[in-house]
Amino acid sequence: MTIEIELKLTVDPVHVARLRHHSVLKAMGQGKPRRQKLYSVYFDTPEQDLLQAGIALRLRRVGGTWVQTVKGGGCAQGGMHQRNEWEWPVRGEKPEMMANAAPDLAAWLTPKFLARLQPMFVTDFWRTVWCLRTDQGDEIELALDQGEVYAGERCQPISEVELELKAGKEASLFEVALIIQDQVPLWIEDRSKAARGYQLCSGKMPLPCTAQPVALEPGMSLTQAFRDIAWECLAMLQANVAEFGQERDPEYLHQAHVATRRLRSALDLFVAGVPDAFVDVLEDLRWLMSCLGKARNWDVLVTQTLPQIAEQLPGNRALKRLQVEAAELRDVHQKEVFGAVWSQRYTRLVLMLGLLLVRQVDQPEKLVKLGEFAKQNLTRQHARVCHKGRRHPALNSSERHVLRIATKKLRYAAEFFSCLYPHKRTHRYLEVLAALQDVLGALNDATVTLQLLVELSPSRGQGTGIVTGWVACSSRAGLLILHQAWKDFERQKVFWK
Repeated sequence: MTIEIELKLTVDPVHVARLRHHSVLKAMGQGKPRRQKLYSVYFDTPEQDLLQAGIALRLRRVGGTWVQTVKGGGCAQGGMHQRNEWEWPVRGEKPEMMANAAPDLAAWLTPKFLARLQPMFVTDFWRTVWCLRTDQGDEIELALDQGEVYAGERCQPISEVELELKAGKEASLFEVALIIQDQVPLWIEDRSKAARGYQLCSGKMPLPCTAQPVALEPGMSLTQAFRDIAWECLAMLQANVAEFGQERDPEYLHQAHVATRRLRSALDLFVAGVPDAFVDVLEDLRWLMSCLGKARNWDVLVTQTLPQIAEQLPGNRALKRLQVEAAELRDVHQKEVFGAVWSQRYTRLVLMLGLLLVRQVDQPEKLVKLGEFAKQNLTRQHARVCHKGRRHPALNSSERHVLRIATKKLRYAAEFFSCLYPHKRTHRYLEVLAALQDVLGALNDATVTLQLLVELSPSRGQGTGIVTGWVACSSRAGLLILHQAWKDFERQKVFWK
């Protein structure tokens, strides 16, 4: 078994010629590039047991021979994929058992299981490979793949750049990618060819990606804890961004926005434990948060606020005109955010974050127990929320917004560190905190609605009056809900003491 470490990116076919003549290939190239045709068939059971287990099995035709490959485990982070890989030659076009297979692999490749396998999809592409060596001695294989993946009548083009680490440090993958990206537009690709093939088979979009627990341990260093949290945030962002423009479900945009806020909160939380270099990416992160935030506000207005009002006033023409106009402006902001996440500025942000994360090294003289760090930060942030919310009935909209931000940061920190404590102790606290954040968010949405109305044309007339009246009524009701949510929060015991 080997561990495959590679950085996957996509390149528009119109830029391939620029890639082939990039100076980095001449400066770091070791010998001439080699080109070969690769035809692969991926197998699974009708129930897709391998997919559910996170395993990919393929037969690849190389020249006149077939090679069987099994990949499993690992992860994809900021375009960098790490997976266990087993590979061996086979006699024909059907999957076979592996001699002296590891126990975890042998458990799958039994005669009974192999008999249930069937072809699922095919990849057919030309691969051009350059062997590179950096000035520091890192060895990287750069592969340019161009062709197709198809399942039945469904088909998608393949135009990818893979940087596979053969020897040296993972940071070299990101460094070389950034050098290439200076002259050739590239985009991060977190999906493997197998993942794209399975999606073609199903014809379904993946569900929006939500935050996942991070497996932290009390004795872990702050550096490692931050690294794990940041990778999770980045994976959440990438998974949702990948579906932008493919599906109109506003939840992808919402979860991408949540991912950027969680990443920013993690940077703020660990600012004393991370290199100053991370400060340099904050400007680009703020830019991305701003783009996502504006588009998200219009999504809420068009898909939640206005439909709720229209449901109570069916057939109101002024309100319908307002909905049409708001939808048009929402589309404008969606195009802006799509442009942002498909820009080279976004690609560079993800690559820089990836580079900084893999470069991090624990400093033994600065090690701090994560458990104590979590306790100190949660205590401070909980106290901050209590201080800002003690006068919640008298707060104006701006002050409630400050309380909302403080509550949100506390929730993210509590979620990051919750795995350090028993579930029974954390569950109720997070539940009460989420309820408080939700009501503060609803009150903020009402305020934002009034701000968005200003951007609509003067012809909105009566429709604006209806919405303004609804905002006033819903805000009064929301303040009553806030009072109860605050009482529940005050009574709730913290879980970290």
